Amino acid sequence: MNLTDDEILKFQKGTPIFLDDICAIYTPTIGEIVDIGYSKFQQYLSVLTSEKPEIKNEDPALTKILDGLTDFTYIIMFSSIDLELNSLLKEAFRFFTHEDVIFSLEPAQIIVGPLQEKHILTEERYYDLQKILRRMCFLEQEGEEIIINADDSPAVKKLKKQMRANRERVRIAKAKKAAKEKSDLKFSDLIGSLAVNGCGLNMENIYNITYYAFHDQLKRMGWRDQFNINNQAALAGAKLKKNQLKHWMRSIASSEK
Repeated sequence: MNLTDDEILKFQKGTPIFLDDICAIYTPTIGEIVDIGYSKFQQYLSVLTSEKPEIKNEDPALTKILDGLTDFTYIIMFSSIDLELNSLLKEAFRFFTHEDVIFSLEPAQIIVGPLQEKHILTEERYYDLQKILRRMCFLEQEGEEIIINADDSPAVKKLKKQMRANRERVRIAKAKKAAKEKSDLKFSDLIGSLAVNGCGLNMENIYNITYYAFHDQLKRMGWRDQFNINNQAALAGAKLKKNQLKHWMRSIASSEK
């Protein structure tokens, strides 16, 4: 599923994205996130966009069973075993789709809304939902999604697992670097900082914008400030690299790659 500028504009405004006739996916506002708690919001995002973890078990039979599960079938199976995970998943779906869900093992699927209406979220469409959520909530994803299919050969599965492991190492390294740069900067600090940026947002109306629009503005604010600093330095005679004078008005999508 390729997201176009039409979807990005909806992320900015807060118009829901429709996943066929299965469900609508709502972009939360800052106020909605504050009301449920930022930590709870992060849990919702984490559980809905998670991939099957690398599993090492001494029981060969169990290892074989787990190895045969895809990301989708893994979360379906464990949601039927772990009541806490089941509850968290249902809360997360309710937050982003405004619908209750039912998890089915046979066949592996998620039923969205009333059972009799038969809005079925299949494995393929679940991965589309994950892609929408990642883009909507500024979750970095290095390259294309690496989806391990049930019918992949052992060699292909092994390669995809290695690719995932490499991507995870890069993600962790970037996260550590970002955490070091931001030190103890909290979500409340980001809200307060953007509200004094002189862009029309204040502590009354900032809670009405979407989470996507918030991060979009925050990123562009950083680009603009960095451009202005570097431009002044260049005018004063400093020698800068070409990319240090890249204009702040540019594509968010290209910056995420």
